[in-house]
Amino acid sequence: MNINVNKSNASVKAKALSATLEDGSRTELPLSGIRFLQIVNTNAVEDKAPPFQTKIFVAGRPDPVYVRESVKDLRSNECQLVYVGGGKYAVRNNIMRLEPITAEQKKIFADQANASDTAKFKTRVVLTKELGSFWAVKSINELNERGMRFIDIGDGAAVHVMNIKKVSELSDDDRSRISSRYNIDAAGFRGQVTLQGEDRPKLTRLTVVELRSQGLELVDIGEKDYVIRQNVKFFGPFTDEDQARLAQAREGIKANRFVTKFTMANGNGTALSTKSVDELKAATQAVNIGYDRYVPAANIAQDKVVAFSKDERSSLSDAGYDVQRAWKSSVALINGMALSPATPEQIKQRCEKALGASGVAPAPDDALGLDLA
Repeated sequence: MNINVNKSNASVKAKALSATLEDGSRTELPLSGIRFLQIVNTNAVEDKAPPFQTKIFVAGRPDPVYVRESVKDLRSNECQLVYVGGGKYAVRNNIMRLEPITAEQKKIFADQANASDTAKFKTRVVLTKELGSFWAVKSINELNERGMRFIDIGDGAAVHVMNIKKVSELSDDDRSRISSRYNIDAAGFRGQVTLQGEDRPKLTRLTVVELRSQGLELVDIGEKDYVIRQNVKFFGPFTDEDQARLAQAREGIKANRFVTKFTMANGNGTALSTKSVDELKAATQAVNIGYDRYVPAANIAQDKVVAFSKDERSSLSDAGYDVQRAWKSSVALINGMALSPATPEQIKQRCEKALGASGVAPAPDDALGLDLA
């Protein structure tokens, strides 16, 4: 099952990184065009005042853009950066997968580029679309030493946890259809991984059990589909009106089998579920934050749930939030933020009750893979 209920909006402004150039002017660099950022050795530019701290490699430009801000200053919720070794950082959304670099690939590169120092490189960072790829000096295991970020999906490749929208199991019938459609032998594949922004899922030889064994916390949403708990922003009823709209948009689909909709964080859109809200509440220890929206209690950073103030209204309105409702609290999540008509005290009480009933202790912020190393 691969249902996409996202709606494109051409009026939405593309996300960009704002930085300061040498002359003090500001520049806007579209995030989707950034290959990677790298810390500048300040000794090499000590004649500059103030020294540049970061160079940004952009698709289509032969030379990097030098900016005054540090990587830490440039990082934000809009510009989520992942350290990949050697002072390099990739925009999280732009990472498609990581691959180990073989000795043969190093030799070919050395011969073509007349380069001798290729031994230090261990990982190829494959980016989206026209951005290509670049080499990193840390192995995938080394990149995961600070906590799980990249999940092995088989054949040596790994993907960032926050870029995964959905995981699906394959049946024998599924494998037969894949073999027939793409003229390949699909017998060895056990699942599919749907990534952010990708229409076609990636096949994997790993089972759901093997993916879970890496520490991936999967939530069963029915019909052999799973979402990652940490990537869930909230879920709620998929109404009769929603079903009617889906049936109209997708001819032949049995829309009435879907009863719950997940809103995923990290740019992963939405996912539909055949399991009821009550089933999913029990499975995820979710709490109601108002207006039929349920959040896994472990995804709420309780110490950062605060009263909604009037000062927040204008800034959140500019960011696209509906501020006309009677919001009473800003609910900090491990993957973003949500507003609630409940008070901060009510939210915290609901979390403690849900986590206590499940025997799970309240956890600190466990957002994945955005360290600055």
